[in-house]
Amino acid sequence: MQANILVVDDQESARHFFRKTLEGKGHAVTTAETAVEALERFRSADIDLVVLDLHLPDGSGLDVLREIRRIRNEAMVIMVTASSDLESAVEAMRLGAFDYLPKPVDLDHLLLVANRALRMQRDAGVLDHLRRHQDREFGADIVMSRTSPIRPIIEMVRRVATSDTTSVLIEGDSGTGKELIAHLIHKFSGISGGPMLDINCASLPEELLESELFGHERGAFTDAHAQKKGLLELADGGTLFLDEVGEMSLTIQVKLLRVLEKMVFRRVGGVRDIGVRVRIVSATNRELMEEVRCRRFREDLYYRLKVVPIHLPPLRERPDDIPLLAMHFLEKFNAQFRKHFLGFTPEANEQLLSYPWPGNIREMRNLLERTVLLGTGEWIGADDLGLALGNSTTAGSLADRLGRVLAGSIPSEGFPLEETLGNVEREIIRLASEKTGWNQTRTAKLLHMNRDKLRYRMRQYRFDADSAPVV
Repeated sequence: MQANILVVDDQESARHFFRKTLEGKGHAVTTAETAVEALERFRSADIDLVVLDLHLPDGSGLDVLREIRRIRNEAMVIMVTASSDLESAVEAMRLGAFDYLPKPVDLDHLLLVANRALRMQRDAGVLDHLRRHQDREFGADIVMSRTSPIRPIIEMVRRVATSDTTSVLIEGDSGTGKELIAHLIHKFSGISGGPMLDINCASLPEELLESELFGHERGAFTDAHAQKKGLLELADGGTLFLDEVGEMSLTIQVKLLRVLEKMVFRRVGGVRDIGVRVRIVSATNRELMEEVRCRRFREDLYYRLKVVPIHLPPLRERPDDIPLLAMHFLEKFNAQFRKHFLGFTPEANEQLLSYPWPGNIREMRNLLERTVLLGTGEWIGADDLGLALGNSTTAGSLADRLGRVLAGSIPSEGFPLEETLGNVEREIIRLASEKTGWNQTRTAKLLHMNRDKLRYRMRQYRFDADSAPVV
């Protein structure tokens, strides 16, 4: 991985050989002779690694190390000295130096240590992202039958993953497994050893999303107290998954287009282009072509993202997969909750096959997680599932009845107004919550309602942010 490296040494010969060695591996190297000059270079440039001499004409390298840690703690520092002062070495490591090399420095060893330091720096950034965006569980493979429409999609995933194609656009309804497909693309690819990072573009306001993607420089805005690398930098050499990409503002769309065209970008508040090699996989449940027609999404970006389009069919169009997926989740939650269900009764299987699954695989997973957790006995029955086929709680019958009423036809048996309105409200809240990544504040704003009222409704309909789907 390429990096910006600062070499600080009062000996011209040392600076020369360190610079030539590091530049020979593609790194950009800046040099400094004194402590004052070193800190000026460090403050004015985006430095990833510092090779720092302990003894400088105007001060100690330890003092420079302390100031570097204060300015930007994530920068890596390798201390170099001609002395064999064990106490100084211990102090340097205590202050956060990555390693301590005695002079004369073996240049091959310097390269080895520098690569280890840079790799650790990148891994630390990736781990920090995963801590802040809790990693999801995807399972080893998609469960599917021989006749499943998913099978040719998986074959396409394998071909795309091993190609040089930069971008993939995954389209499909909410809950159909778009995120899983993105992770499979990474898993099957030649860059599977690199990072796989993701972000939901609908879950953050524009300013935060821009900072998360591109990073920012210190002082770029009020709360930018330190430099921060964005996901594009952290995903260098790997894959970045942009979920709900249709929710991006036009401003960020322009910046993303530049990344796809040139593989360069600038941090927020930055003036230097940063080059990356990263595969962009994006997903949407919107009809992006319609968004293009309405000028809410850039046409040039749409075609850049859609180099390879993958469309995931809804679960209702995959009837052969429904029993297999149901057993897959049953076994999974049997193990998780230490239950011993053997399977589903014939009546339960009939419900599973007849239900339209408006929430797709995500809905099935959540239903079976709850059913296994609360259930008793050896078999899952129809009453345990509670899908209530044949009445207004199914999405299909709800849409059918609403359509007839809105067309001016009230059925002779009457119309359950309160129940129907309740189901409509529940579905709207679910869709809005998925759009905002289950952020209650943004969901309430989207629905033009008070946040406390939204939380009351979510408890009433037995879902909330804590039970937000994770598949």
